[in-house]
Formats: sequence, structure tokens, C-alpha cells
Amino acid sequence: MKLDKPLLIKLVIIAALLVIAPYVVPVAFELVLFADIMGLEALLLFLLFQSRNGLVALGIKLSEFARHVTLTISMLAGLYMFQPKVCVGHIAGSSIILIFACSLFLALALWVPAIYLSTSGFV
Repeated sequence: MKLDKPLLIKLVIIAALLVIAPYVVPVAFELVLFADIMGLEALLLFLLFQSRNGLVALGIKLSEFARHVTLTISMLAGLYMFQPKVCVGHIAGSSIILIFACSLFLALALWVPAIYLSTSGFV
């Protein structure tokens, strides 16, 4: 068997796919065989058609994530500490303490009463 340049490149690509792909794609060995027998173009077409299901599942997961984020934001918006008057006052106070005292602990300690009132007591 003569190892000319195209055959050597093909063997290196197949070896790299066999080493790397099992960590990425569960059916990596079958995909390598498919690419070797049918050709790379057929493999790409096969993957393109199979990726539709993955894209639909990804869209469902993203819409569910967006719904959860929206629900969380709407729940947080109703808390006492996020009312504009309370939030602006505490941000200003925390900033002043942070600038003059250079203490992050004191700046964050200013938020404890607002958090306490928002949660109706610590658990």
C-alpha cells in the first residue's frame, strides 16, 4: 500500500475524528464509517437533516429558559427592596460608604434591612 499525500491526509483526518469525536458526538464511529464509505458531502447532508431535531429541542429549551427568566424578573420586581425609592436610596448609601470607608462589607450591610423586609424575615 502506497501512502501518497491524499491517502495520508484521509487517514490522519479519520484518526483525529476517532480520537476526538467520541467526546463530542455519541455515534462518532458510525459517522466516520459513513464519511469513509459515502463521502464527506453525504455525511454533511445527513448531519444537516439530523440537526433539525436538535435545533427544535434547542429552541424549546431556550423558550423555556426565557419564560423562567421573565417569571423570575417579575417576581423580583414585586419585592420591597426593588421599589425605586428604596433601591435608589440604598444604592446611593452603599456607594457613599464604599467610596469613603472603602469597605465592601459595610456597603453590603446597608442592604440587610431591605432584604429582611423583602423576605418578611430570615428563614
